[in-house]
This record gives sequence, structure tokens and C-alpha cells, in this order.
Amino acid sequence: MSKSAKASKKKGTTKRTTSTKPKPKKKTGAKAKKTTKKVPTKKKTSAKKTGKKTPTKKSTTRKKKKPPKKKARKAPSKKIVSDNIAMLKELEIEIKSDDVQVSLGAIERLGLLNHPQATRVLIGALSDSRYMIRIHAAAQLGERQDKKSVDALIASFSDDSIFVRQTVAGALENIGGAKAKKAVTQAEKDGILLDELPEGRRLIER
Repeated sequence: MSKSAKASKKKGTTKRTTSTKPKPKKKTGAKAKKTTKKVPTKKKTSAKKTGKKTPTKKSTTRKKKKPPKKKARKAPSKKIVSDNIAMLKELEIEIKSDDVQVSLGAIERLGLLNHPQATRVLIGALSDSRYMIRIHAAAQLGERQDKKSVDALIASFSDDSIFVRQTVAGALENIGGAKAKKAVTQAEKDGILLDELPEGRRLIER
């Protein structure tokens, strides 16, 4: 065998040995989707199912509170006013009743009656012949706290009954004001709010 033939033979063998295998083609399209593995993702649990509230950022700006609206006072209806006038007339008659209990009940209702003329009727009761009526009238005037009754109550310091005078003093203190307080102070100085002591009895100084 010639040298050239041997050389060509060697070249052929080297080509076969050095030949590389064809690279597999990449799968495209729908087939490629099948081969791709899905990465497991964490399921988001809703706040409703778990019951845990998601933290919310607190706003730094404070909301200014609106001042409460003042409720407008409703004027009394005509029906209420007419009913109060009718009741006032009835009570004015009852206060002069011969039955003391009826008169006392009328005085109590006059103290609660929402009518400006109720004070006038109670002032008139301060000159009643029965001292119990005068006491209760003075007490109700004190509860009403009407400044219009101050002068009439001060005049009642000249009442014969010590109980009426003491009730008048309490009513004036309840109404308040400079005039009422001054009258009570003067009555205390004059000693008209104390009962007369029996002869021979003296107050013990402590």
C-alpha cells in the first residue's frame, strides 16, 4: 500500500472520530409550555377567612372635631300655652279652697307650671290667713328662682310665724342675688329668724 493511500485513510478515520453529534433542537410553541415547570406560589389568604386584620398605616394628621351643633329651642305651641292658661285659672281658684290639702296641692302644681303668671299667684298666697299655705308658697317661689318674687319675700320677713320667716330666708338664698343675700343677712342680725327664748334662759357660749 502506498503512503498516499495510507494518509488518505487516516484522514477519513480522523473525520469520523471528530464528527460531533447534532445538538437537539429547542422545542418551541405549545410543546415548550408543557416542559416548563410551574413555580409554586404562596396562596394569598384573605383577611376575611383568617380573621386577621391587615395592618393599616395611621394617618399622622389629626382630624379636627367639629363643635356640636346647638339645638334651637322650640317655641311652645299655642295649644300648650292655652292649656297652661286654663290650668292657671283652675289652680288660682283651688288655692283659695277651704280644704287645706286642696290648696297645698294647687301650690305644688303652681311651682311646676311653666307660666310666668304662676309666680304672681304664689306671691298672692304669701298673704293667706293660713300659715301652712304661706310656708309652701314661699318654698315654691324659692324653687322657681324667679327674681320677680324677691321683694314680696323680703316683705314676708314681717310674718308672725317663725316658720314662714325661716322658709322665706331659705327661698331668698336659693334665688340668690345681692339684694336677696343682703336681706337675709340683715334678718339674721335682727334676730327675726330665731324663735323667742323663754324668760330666764340664756345661750351658752362655746
